[in-house]
Amino acid sequence: MAGGWGLRVSIRAMRTILCVVLLALSVTTALAQDVTEYRRLRDARPDGRTIPVKGLTIARDGYRIELRSGVVHLLAPSGADTFGAVFIGEGVYQLNPATAAERRHLSLVTGNDRLEVLTDRFTRSIFLFTDRTAADLLAHAPATSGTPDPAATRVFDDYIQKQLTGAHPNLHLRVLADLLNRPARTDGVFLAFVEGQAYSPVLLVVDPLGISNVTSRFAFFGGEEVALVSFNNLDGGLWYSSAVAGQAVDGRGKAIRSLADATHYDIDTVLDGGALRGTTTITFTTTVEGVRVLPIHLFERLRIRTAAVERDGTLVQAGVLQEEPAQGWAARLFGDEVPAGDVAILFREPLARGATIRLRLEYEGRDVLQGSDGRFVVRARESWYPNLGTFSDLATYATTFRYSQRHQLVGVGELVSERVEGGRKVALWRSQVPIRVAGFNYGEFQKQSREDAESGVQVNVYAIRGSENFTAMAGNALADAVNTSRVATLFFGAAPYRHLSITQQPQMNFGQSWPSLVFLPSMSFVSATDVARNTSIDPRALQGLKEFGNTVAWHEVAHQWWGHQIGWSSYRDQWLSEGLAEFTSALMLEVTAGRKAADGFWELRRGEVLDRGRGVPHTEAGAITQGFRLATSRSPGAARAILYSKGAYVVHMLRMMMREDRVPDPDRVFKAMMHDFVTSWSGKNPSTDDFQAVAERHMTRGTNLAGDGKLTYFFNQWVHGTAVPTLSSDLQVTDLGGRKYRISGTITQAGVTEGFRTPVPIYLDFGDEKIERLGLLPLSGPVTQKVSVELELPQRPRRVVINARHDVLSR
Repeated sequence: MAGGWGLRVSIRAMRTILCVVLLALSVTTALAQDVTEYRRLRDARPDGRTIPVKGLTIARDGYRIELRSGVVHLLAPSGADTFGAVFIGEGVYQLNPATAAERRHLSLVTGNDRLEVLTDRFTRSIFLFTDRTAADLLAHAPATSGTPDPAATRVFDDYIQKQLTGAHPNLHLRVLADLLNRPARTDGVFLAFVEGQAYSPVLLVVDPLGISNVTSRFAFFGGEEVALVSFNNLDGGLWYSSAVAGQAVDGRGKAIRSLADATHYDIDTVLDGGALRGTTTITFTTTVEGVRVLPIHLFERLRIRTAAVERDGTLVQAGVLQEEPAQGWAARLFGDEVPAGDVAILFREPLARGATIRLRLEYEGRDVLQGSDGRFVVRARESWYPNLGTFSDLATYATTFRYSQRHQLVGVGELVSERVEGGRKVALWRSQVPIRVAGFNYGEFQKQSREDAESGVQVNVYAIRGSENFTAMAGNALADAVNTSRVATLFFGAAPYRHLSITQQPQMNFGQSWPSLVFLPSMSFVSATDVARNTSIDPRALQGLKEFGNTVAWHEVAHQWWGHQIGWSSYRDQWLSEGLAEFTSALMLEVTAGRKAADGFWELRRGEVLDRGRGVPHTEAGAITQGFRLATSRSPGAARAILYSKGAYVVHMLRMMMREDRVPDPDRVFKAMMHDFVTSWSGKNPSTDDFQAVAERHMTRGTNLAGDGKLTYFFNQWVHGTAVPTLSSDLQVTDLGGRKYRISGTITQAGVTEGFRTPVPIYLDFGDEKIERLGLLPLSGPVTQKVSVELELPQRPRRVVINARHDVLSR
């Protein structure tokens, strides 16, 4: 019917109709009014009410938006609430960054190295709001009624079209949440979608609930309230992120503030070729009062068909707010299937804070799995099931899978049962402790197992069936997993999960770790030599592949501790996961191949940190606490280099500062600190400051360079700062006779500001790879320090060197 209808309407009318047609609304009569409310929001266009403006300033935290001249066209209201407007005229906005780090980042992404305040002009913009904006507009000048301006309608139609094609997020759900969850509040969200002359398009955000609540696309952004998001295809991303001005501190983020806390998931999934059908029941507790609209995270190719709340043994239907794929004339107009985008559940009545709810969702779709012939890739690893957020929110899981008898499926947790029913395998996996995300790998596998008494972990390796040298491949993966578990247990504490599944995935150079389930790239199952034999590859790239293949299993197994047992508070603290996992790889290399190999590892990491890449030097892209945002068009490799390599170096430097020489266990203090960190923060999401507080409980003479019992100087320099010192030395050995020697000369630190503190390690090299640390010389700021010490030694050192074990990241 839609196809025939489409032949008799204009393109603009088709767009308007599509706003309604693309909603899948499963509702009862009791919800009809609220569903209509959402339709009214989505379908609202300029209604003819206009406000002439001249010199109107809208100030929101760091933003100053000046509508110099033009007309504001108000959208049709939702009930009594005016929630949006279109502006056409001459305008300018300014963003005054709240911190030096954010000013630097704006300078980087805009290419303006002298930027102090971001400024751009515009001739049209869209405003959506539930704060005081409507009152501000009407206070400037009274609204007059008339016929809607077609130009204003076209502006809004274009904006909606970009939402429907997946180019931009559905912001109407955020507005609806305020109107229904927080009625009559005036401290709501402010959103401005601006097509500027220099930077376009961008979204200006001020949200008291935190950026992550604006849309599920921003779920990873955290709880900071002020943001600028660019949707430019070349330079898009989170350009600005900050707490409100009075609370903003360089490098400190805010945790995600969720409306509900999931405690348990029951997931029943049918895998049928490329299709997936499922039923998930989420048990959750509301964390705020009056929730009516609850955002759901779900892969864009899956559609929720029904939603219901389980109450006293019966199901009470809830509404589903989700765009449907375009069909018929809509598909021809907009191209391929329109992605579902944001999803929310609409409850018939407000949920009280602290209420325990069981929400049952039925859904189906395609493309979660890709591949054939027993080689599959799970695309939607965080959203193949509807959830309230992953990684930051821990819950227990019971996952039932129904799939082809030909294939094997490996899930998170422990396999409780497996049977054949109706021509399909049916397997139940259950997590024994709360975990951050559920997942699975799927294909035709061969399995090899080993139970390690020392670490208490049973390791199962699943390699793709038919792989050559399966026994050797699986044996290597088993050894890597077992050895990493042993070393991590020694340094950090007991393994968080009793079972660990190592599974091969078809991707050659990508690994990932889920709780008790590791996805290893095929590169780790074959040698780099075999790769080179079958492909044309640059020798330098081959060396990188060799190192990746040798260390990726260690890194991913380490994520069982770093990322899963212990998470991170916001994206600014994600280095705690990636840096500690990379540090664990260095420990593994040291244990399995010796200190010389470990030194080589740290030299490579040092090179990555100091590398210029294809733009600005990685160190100039920003501090560790900029997180994934370090990757920009001017610094594409910086996120990897800083989060992983520099993050690992931070932990390595702490270890070497705490290290005790000439005792049975030189790492005694460091191990105690790491065990303390794991014990204190298991199942939680620490910040960088939380990690610092634990480290300060284990202060040593070598770490107390500021003399105040604090490590503030260290974290300010290495985590919140970008400086890397240049260290050099001119040290000689003088034989004084009778096994007495004088070590004398100078050590210089340069390239840093006053107060930059570095404990420079001095080593005696006796030859034959016998190197002993003499001690630490504390330096502060740019300085050349004289050294003169007499000591008795069993033999004359061949030379005296500094930083022989890469104790300090330096140039």
